Amino acid sequence: MNKTINIKGFMVNQLTYKPIATTSIRFSDLKQIVKFTAREPNDFDPFKTNFKLDDIIAKTNEEYFQRLTNDERVKKIYNYLLEEINNKVTQKKSALGSFPTSIILAVDVTDQFENDEEYEKAIKSLTNDDFIGAFYSLDEKLIRLKILNRKNTLIVDGQHRLAAMIKLYEDAVNSNIKIGRQSLTEKYSDLSNQIVKNNLKNFELNCTLLLSFDIWEQGKVFADVNFNQKPVNKSLYYDIFGSFPDPDKNDIFLSHMLAKHLNTSNKSEIKGFIKMLGTGNGYFSQAFFVEAIKDHLKPKGIWADIPIDFINGGKKHEALSRFFRAYFKSIKSVFKDFWPKETYEKGGKYDSILVKTTGMGAMIKLINPLCRQLIKDGKIINDMDELDLEVEITKILNPIKENGTKYFSKQSEFSGAGSLGLQNKLYEKIGQDLGWFKKR
Repeated sequence: MNKTINIKGFMVNQLTYKPIATTSIRFSDLKQIVKFTAREPNDFDPFKTNFKLDDIIAKTNEEYFQRLTNDERVKKIYNYLLEEINNKVTQKKSALGSFPTSIILAVDVTDQFENDEEYEKAIKSLTNDDFIGAFYSLDEKLIRLKILNRKNTLIVDGQHRLAAMIKLYEDAVNSNIKIGRQSLTEKYSDLSNQIVKNNLKNFELNCTLLLSFDIWEQGKVFADVNFNQKPVNKSLYYDIFGSFPDPDKNDIFLSHMLAKHLNTSNKSEIKGFIKMLGTGNGYFSQAFFVEAIKDHLKPKGIWADIPIDFINGGKKHEALSRFFRAYFKSIKSVFKDFWPKETYEKGGKYDSILVKTTGMGAMIKLINPLCRQLIKDGKIINDMDELDLEVEITKILNPIKENGTKYFSKQSEFSGAGSLGLQNKLYEKIGQDLGWFKKR
């Protein structure tokens, strides 16, 4: 049945051109309107086509920003809620159960109606498949919202709290609450399923409402809140910020897109090697790889001119995929005994460090002096095709071919936890052996 959830709140003046409001919403209302989402890796390869910005933006707007819900974290909140409900019912002084920080919600808003009456009338005629955004009116700072009871309000931050509350509520409805191996009454003799339901229904949550923020804007808020204000998976941060071109962050954008290409293209020797979003199979994380590539797009990097050229519609970025594919083919050819076998599960039986964080960190750092050597040899890197690049890079690396054990074996002095210090030491050693750096 179509109905509206009515909410009152206050507009908040912050550093944004989009409207933001703050309010409290009962759990019983909130569970009718929220939609859980998760950002997950996909096989979209931006370098497969002509790298059209419109295509990338369209693809980005299909993706959500939220991290996957962690079952262990949900379980802890679930148990916390039960304990605090029991404390309240038994009137313990320790009954301080609260979620004082805001749930951040992105509310889709419509502007096609003049007043509440028009909006309510339109809702009555909606089919089950139709959706209309929320309608709101303002009286100075006071905001009144009407939100349709469809699950179309996205959770920008706070999904674990809501997931735990919904899980507990559903278990109470089905008389299926468990605390470890104990039933509800075994653990809390003063509680019943009905008591739990009633306490959850009337629980009010502080909410910050982002009105008409698109997916990119919601993702930016999510990353800002989680990355700048509390720890979050850096791979998720780069996945969000790297999915949309931005004059101030094109180094992230290009590095992220290159990482996606190299991890999905059949032409890439490191296909499937990157733990996209920092999880799953792979030898190294998306965050590490993006940061390593990004160094070469900075002002002193070998490709410092590409981010500006790209935002101005240039084509210099196309050389990146050719170079990196050729580079990893050369590395695999020269140090084949230390490259993972195709039969290995990602990281499973692989003891060498060549394509782990230490080895990859050192080899990606090596790109700068290697490219300068190519330029010194009269090569125009951005104009070379992939095969020629592979031949020339292999020529440069061949003199250190016999040093693989010293660099990449499990027994090498560089085998360890993949710290930046070890990456730098290995980089320095390879550079010295190639005659590029003086020995200390």
